Amino acid sequence: MNLDRFAVIMAGGAGSRLWPLSRESRPKQFIELCDGKCMLLQTIDRIREIVPYDRCFIITNKKLFDITRKTVEDIIPVSNIILEPMRKNTAACIAYAAMILKEKAGQGVLCFIPADGYVGDENSYRAAVMQACRAAEETNNLVVIGITPTYPSTGYGYIHIASEKAENGAYKVERFVEKPDLATAERYMKSGDYLWNSGILVGTAEAILKNVKKYLPNHFDSLSRAVKAENNGQLPLAIENAYNMLENISFDNGVLEKCSAISAVKGRFDWDDIGSLGALPRVLGTDKDGNAIKGNYVGIDTSNTIICGNDMLVAAVGVNNMVIAVTQDAVLVCPKDRVQDVKALVGRLKEKGLERYL
Repeated sequence: MNLDRFAVIMAGGAGSRLWPLSRESRPKQFIELCDGKCMLLQTIDRIREIVPYDRCFIITNKKLFDITRKTVEDIIPVSNIILEPMRKNTAACIAYAAMILKEKAGQGVLCFIPADGYVGDENSYRAAVMQACRAAEETNNLVVIGITPTYPSTGYGYIHIASEKAENGAYKVERFVEKPDLATAERYMKSGDYLWNSGILVGTAEAILKNVKKYLPNHFDSLSRAVKAENNGQLPLAIENAYNMLENISFDNGVLEKCSAISAVKGRFDWDDIGSLGALPRVLGTDKDGNAIKGNYVGIDTSNTIICGNDMLVAAVGVNNMVIAVTQDAVLVCPKDRVQDVKALVGRLKEKGLERYL
């Protein structure tokens, strides 16, 4: 059985840890970090040899419809943009998109891919996605892509896999684990049985919805009723009412951690989820002083610093291990080891009524 493949690119996140580069009206998936293309377009480019443009869908927040349409209108049909009425995490996103795709296309293999990841080796990336598609079709299991760790990261979730792989090249998933402390991450890396969780999910529409129905019945029932209401022209209101009733929970927590029929494919490529400004050196590279630079910069005795100025000139003297991010209306300066606190800073801006800077 050769099922059609569909890509669903998840592009509704806020990216608040990349403030001030990422904003609510233009979150990180729409900003250009390298190669002159935003991360959403880079994600589409990576997958196009596996999934043609007309079978590539984007699910995003309704507030981001205009920027999404303008970004992809030359390559993706506007009708392939699925709009969520509000952010309710990846369980709602994946369940809703799977139902829409099943209505539109019947059975098929669905590849859910975050829009905002960095990938170094695109050929190895495509090989992993292809292998995951084959495993999903052959077994009707849910399949995730894990990344072979290159250092003991405390910023990613991990996938614990069985030591021996199946004939299809995938590994049985033993469990999912949350972000570990450094000692635990070092132990995971040495064992060889743990992978970084890339957030990429592959499965048939049937398998995905069967597991949503089993482990998140309220998601399944509420969204099923809303999608059926489309035939009566009531979809926007129906889907908003449905989302209001849904728990804010990730697909990992709501389904994958409870499901036993899950396989993992090893991705052997450079990868980063660009979850904070601290990830930028991997994307931008560094100069001889260890600085990651985007935009105009002049410095003296400045090292191991992340500098994003875009059209603004950034000048630095004697700066070490810092982040300097400059936009037209905001400047962020913080130590590199405090980049995770940027999300809390965004919360402080909201508390002070400074939403115009978000």
